[in-house]
Amino acid sequence: MAISFDTNHKPVIGETEKLENDLVVITADNASPMTFTGTRTYILGTENLIVIDPGPDSEDHLSSIMKYIGQRQVTDILLTHSHIDHSPLSRQLKTETGARIIGFGSADEARTSFMKKLSSSLELGGEEGIDKDLLLDEKVYEKQILKLNNYSIEIVHTPGHLSNHICFSLKERKILFSGDHVMGWATTLISPPDGDLGSFMSSLEKLSARDEVIYYPGHGKPLKEPRKMVLAQIKHRRDREKQILNSVLKISRTPAEIVDEVYVDLNPMLKAAATRNVLAHLIDLYERDKVSTEKFSQTAKFSLSNEN
Repeated sequence: MAISFDTNHKPVIGETEKLENDLVVITADNASPMTFTGTRTYILGTENLIVIDPGPDSEDHLSSIMKYIGQRQVTDILLTHSHIDHSPLSRQLKTETGARIIGFGSADEARTSFMKKLSSSLELGGEEGIDKDLLLDEKVYEKQILKLNNYSIEIVHTPGHLSNHICFSLKERKILFSGDHVMGWATTLISPPDGDLGSFMSSLEKLSARDEVIYYPGHGKPLKEPRKMVLAQIKHRRDREKQILNSVLKISRTPAEIVDEVYVDLNPMLKAAATRNVLAHLIDLYERDKVSTEKFSQTAKFSLSNEN
């Protein structure tokens, strides 16, 4: 199953877009190669409101959100994860509305023991874009059901992009707010140590077994065939793994050298992100004894393991 992305997205920044009778989205003013057309802030409800991913620290975006809210009450602010394009505005929105901020925990809340070991002893770099001032009023856990206003919202823990990444499911309506885990315009950045490819793939497998029929992602259009995209992304990552292994079959290479060989027609502005993604693959392959290296770092040379 080949992967196919939809980059035809032209939202009016700061304007309210109705998605369902009780759901709107406002796109923030932070378009970039990494955020596409901007962070998508979802507002659920008609009288008492729930805000999902308020977005970056932007006065203009806050003004757009508050204009839509008007005199209504915001009861809860839900965070899919704590990157600076998703969570910082939650604190100012809490000040304005008194709403609770709900999320999974800190960015490293669910790092694997292997990733903790690597991050404490090796030069991995990364940790870019983390919201260091994250504030939560309530921490949630996998499969927890939040009873908020008239909604039952299931927590789906999907580590990989960040260890604290979660999705929110309106299970009765088969709707999933997928954050940055699954989007329709591009694959997700996995940047170690907070990004973890092994965890990411397990989370994709978890979503592939679910039955939601529409995803509302953190960037870009709604996904109306989400399971098809999830399966395509699983295949894409497995194909990329094969390309990386072939790249180091005869000669040791650094992550950047692997990018130059296996990424075709890459936007130069995205090379750094692609290099981080390749490093994530190499860490996963290293953990599985598929590749080896003398000195583990983001500039180290990797080769095929003798186990292969």
